[in-house]
Amino acid sequence: MSTIFMSPKGGNCTTVTATAYALLLAASGIPTVLIDLCGDVPAAAGMAEPTTPGINDWLSESSTSDAQSLLTLGTPFDNDLVVVHRGSSFVEGQPRWADLANAITTLPMNIIIDAGITFVPDELRRAVSHVTMVVKPCYLSLRRASRMQRPTQLFVVCEESRALTVKDVGHVLGMPITSEIPYTPAISRAVDAGMLPSRAEQLFGPFMTLS
Repeated sequence: MSTIFMSPKGGNCTTVTATAYALLLAASGIPTVLIDLCGDVPAAAGMAEPTTPGINDWLSESSTSDAQSLLTLGTPFDNDLVVVHRGSSFVEGQPRWADLANAITTLPMNIIIDAGITFVPDELRRAVSHVTMVVKPCYLSLRRASRMQRPTQLFVVCEESRALTVKDVGHVLGMPITSEIPYTPAISRAVDAGMLPSRAEQLFGPFMTLS
């Protein structure tokens, strides 16, 4: 049951949500690989900043790396979680999306991808069980989201003092809300202190649907 996390706009907490989701899967005993297409997962997870090759290097047009090689790029984070960081800032040449899609469907573990606002090609959409959009009840975010291909899951980060509501999000996008995640200072403090891994279950567990 692999999942891509994406967002129509920056600032919607996509990386923190994707990281927490992967941590919860691993905590439940499900072997999980978290692939970071954006570059912020190590910071969100309280990891040291990697300096070795990562997913962008694996995706390079000149690369011949296979699915197993993808796993060797990863950093074991916990018993059941491996984090594959971004590596190079850019992919050289045409990205090998079809090879990544093949890796997703053949590797015997859940693959979670933090795509952020990165373009998600059809090859990856077809390879995963869910494309999860993370969005706030924000006019600018919803305006962009309304013009995008619909996800299969919708996670709404509920930020207080917004003029729009969670119900408005579902109405605009024409689909049910999968999870409502509160936007709380406790989550920000956990990320800032590098404590998200130890507090993910407490902060996200009651609100996040794992599937």
